[in-house]
Amino acid sequence: MTHYADTPGVAMQVSRDVVVASIQVDLNEDVIARFRDDLLRQLHETGSRGVILDVSSLDTIDSEEFAALRDIITMSTIMGAESVMAGLQPGVVSALIEAGAAVDGLRAAVNLDAAFELMQPKTETESEANPDVEPDASLQSESGQVPGNEP
Repeated sequence: MTHYADTPGVAMQVSRDVVVASIQVDLNEDVIARFRDDLLRQLHETGSRGVILDVSSLDTIDSEEFAALRDIITMSTIMGAESVMAGLQPGVVSALIEAGAAVDGLRAAVNLDAAFELMQPKTETESEANPDVEPDASLQSESGQVPGNEP
């Protein structure tokens, strides 16, 4: 096990059977590695069914940091937890899209409330009411729209 004595951690708590990870520190390789290890351990210990990555405190995310967060989301999925990224700032979204960041399949929400809403299991009636909407449509906002593609 790696020790991260000098590496800041990411605040995490379990709420409604979902691990909420609030990233309030500058990302670098060490912070990302510690976050990955801590989150996967938390998922294993709690058996939580979901993860919300709250990035609302981050004014910038470069494409490498974003790719590392996407990898963590993939790892969480392999452990059986669905994931939503919450609180992406408009400037961050714009910069990531311009940089060609891979956003396919990313579930995103404007804020924590919207992220918890996306985490709620769909009832059979809701699923039948809108069969054209895939639950993992790329880069969804709380309205299900891809930012910048609103009608």
